[in-house]
Amino acid sequence: MEVPIAQRRVVKSISEFSVFKIALIVYLIIFILNVILAAIFAMIMRAVLPALINNLNNFIGTSGVGSLLSVFGVNIPDISSVSTVFGTNLSIGFIVITIVAGLLFSVPFAAIAAFWAWIFNVIIKISGGIEVRYIDRTARIETKAPVNTAVNQ
Repeated sequence: MEVPIAQRRVVKSISEFSVFKIALIVYLIIFILNVILAAIFAMIMRAVLPALINNLNNFIGTSGVGSLLSVFGVNIPDISSVSTVFGTNLSIGFIVITIVAGLLFSVPFAAIAAFWAWIFNVIIKISGGIEVRYIDRTARIETKAPVNTAVNQ
């Protein structure tokens, strides 16, 4: 029976540039997924929102809620103009501004992660390192199982 040898290594530092690269890649992947999900959500809302607003206007206007609120001096504006806020020019501009802002934030995000790696390195230097234990699959020791002599007697 072969038993693997447990190796011990001590981590003395972590490369800040490596942390920067990994954080940048992770941020960009998550950012791209968020852009795709936001585009799907925007297309769904663009199709559903005008009908939803018209139904809400009809509900408020035809029910007693509209007349009850007008008794108390509350004027309900016609919110069908809200659908023009989600018009083509404004929504495309908002999407472009959001994408550019998100891409510009990716570098500070990665820089913050690299800063935390630097702080982690300072803590490692103060404490003497982090011991990492792993099993080396290449070096093995052969051992024999003990023989139970009491059973044979």
